[in-house]
Amino acid sequence: MTDIKKGRIKHVFPGGNTSMGFYSFYDYIIPPDTTRIFIIKGGPGVGKSTFMRKIGEAMLEKGFDIEFHHCSSDNGSLDGVVIPEIGVALIDGTAPHIVDPKNPGCVDEIIHLGDYWDEEGMRDNKQEILEANREVGRLFQRAYRFLKAAKVVYDDWEKANQEAMDYGKANKIASNLIKEVFDGEEVCASLGKERHLFASAITPDGMMNYLETIVGPCEKKYIIEGRPGTGKSTLLQKIATAAVERGYKVEMYHCALNPEKIEHVIIPEKGIAFTKSIEPHLYSSQEGDKIIDMDYCLNPDILEKYEKLVEENEKLFNQLFDRAIKFISKAKKTHDLMETYYIPNMDFKAISKLWEKTLDRIIGYAEEFKSKAI
Repeated sequence: MTDIKKGRIKHVFPGGNTSMGFYSFYDYIIPPDTTRIFIIKGGPGVGKSTFMRKIGEAMLEKGFDIEFHHCSSDNGSLDGVVIPEIGVALIDGTAPHIVDPKNPGCVDEIIHLGDYWDEEGMRDNKQEILEANREVGRLFQRAYRFLKAAKVVYDDWEKANQEAMDYGKANKIASNLIKEVFDGEEVCASLGKERHLFASAITPDGMMNYLETIVGPCEKKYIIEGRPGTGKSTLLQKIATAAVERGYKVEMYHCALNPEKIEHVIIPEKGIAFTKSIEPHLYSSQEGDKIIDMDYCLNPDILEKYEKLVEENEKLFNQLFDRAIKFISKAKKTHDLMETYYIPNMDFKAISKLWEKTLDRIIGYAEEFKSKAI
């Protein structure tokens, strides 16, 4: 009997707490025309994350690569699990990322863990649950206001450096890099596909990232360094656009604070990663990695002019950012309290049986996939 090689896990965030509020890339978790999407519904503490995690771990042991999509408001919990090879996903479909079937029956279906709670027991704690829910909402709104303020300060920090930029040099770096990476490849008649996610998130524990599982496996890595405002995201956008124009599938990972900016670009078919290496999402370069330092484009005389302003902005930004994290942390503690009203009223034995049936179905999809591949 041949031993099955265990699969590999990629850790990502499908949504995030940002300066624009909660920002979702849930539409990019898996394509809508895939094999099967299980949308998990139910309140806090009913076992959605555990249900999905156990499925992922079981399929991992069977040799399938797995994606764990983490919750930015509780990075110990999952918002989704994807088995890319067989086109199966399990997705948390509750607020703040409400997901409903787009192709009911043929692709999507709902698994409602609320079917396994004691309604009478839940109603006994109605007022406490309602108040806890309202408080969670208030705390997140406060956090988002501080993140919005932090972004305004960061924008001013960037503007100071942008005044010192030589954009001719920056454009030349981008042009040379595109020539190096694509080596004369022509633009295709049909475009490639984009996938948008977060590699890092602002969580109750501060900034968290899973770059080692995203960037680490790539054979070739380009590390983009430079101060705020030196065109790193613009460079990454140009690379991503060039790849899509040449027909490649591209993974684009966005900034946790400002989701309109790109932080990392992966071209899986080429085994190439482009990643920013700045606080708070540092990726440690290794031998063979190519460093691209955008500070090369800065005028040192103008930098000196704004040195004091930049120092003040950096200090203020960190204060506002830390304040936002404190509110997110308080929101998690309140959410944890809310879970204590649900957990005692759940029939976890029945949920365990449902989990076994769901796993059997997913194994069936895997066997069907393998039979078609032969």
